[in-house]
Amino acid sequence: MKLFSYGTLMRQSRLEALLGVKLEPPQKALLRGYRRIQGPEGMPMIIPDAAEEVEGLLWEIGDADLTFLDHYEGADLKPPLYRREWVQVQVGDEIVEALAYVGAWPRETEGEGGDNVGAGSGH
Repeated sequence: MKLFSYGTLMRQSRLEALLGVKLEPPQKALLRGYRRIQGPEGMPMIIPDAAEEVEGLLWEIGDADLTFLDHYEGADLKPPLYRREWVQVQVGDEIVEALAYVGAWPRETEGEGGDNVGAGSGH
């Protein structure tokens, strides 16, 4: 299963330590139609934005890793911090289906450049 990462999960050593497995080196990937913002407590998030794109990495992970990643990313909280969604990323000349954790925080942003999402608690 493919996972698109754009923040804390981009470091191979960190992701391997979290999952407890050795991973193949990732591929560089580009996600169009989203932008990266800073969410609560400075956490990186992506939200839909047709005019933007996000650079990241594409990992091959096991299906069993998703439950742990959902917990790590706060996708299992009520309300969730992130939603796990299927996205299409570009890897070289190829378009690839991958999972990504998309910000589920309120869409109210403020600031310039690295926008912030409305106040709330982080994980």
